[in-house]
Amino acid sequence: MSNEVSLMDLSLEQLNNLKTQFEQELQQLTASFSGLREAQSRFADSKGALQALQPENLGKKVLVPLTSSMFVPGKLANVKSVLVDVGTGYFVEKNVEEAKGFMDRKVDFLQKSTESLKEVMEGKRTNLEAVIQVMQLKIRLSEQQGGATA
Repeated sequence: MSNEVSLMDLSLEQLNNLKTQFEQELQQLTASFSGLREAQSRFADSKGALQALQPENLGKKVLVPLTSSMFVPGKLANVKSVLVDVGTGYFVEKNVEEAKGFMDRKVDFLQKSTESLKEVMEGKRTNLEAVIQVMQLKIRLSEQQGGATA
């Protein structure tokens, strides 16, 4: 037994509620999509930063971030290993190649997640457009019927 309902069977108020629901869902999905893209960018940037960990850079001056806008001077004391944030406040020491592999896996995972989320968003957008079209059609029909009786 199917639970499908034709959009034409819904009232304008029901269609408007459905439209609002789709708009809210799209807004939430868009925010999630942006968050995933931002995380993907951070992991790619982190992998790029690993390129500086070369033996010839040992002992060079660097700026160490205390916050996103405050840094202190330091010297690069280790070019063989890094601490990698693996989530929920846990850090794991990895050599540079392992860290690069970790960043690649995270970027790939986030890429797949954004692609699947993009498909869901396109489906919601299509549904929203269908609801809007039916609403416009119903409004035109109601205006025509109102004009015919006048």
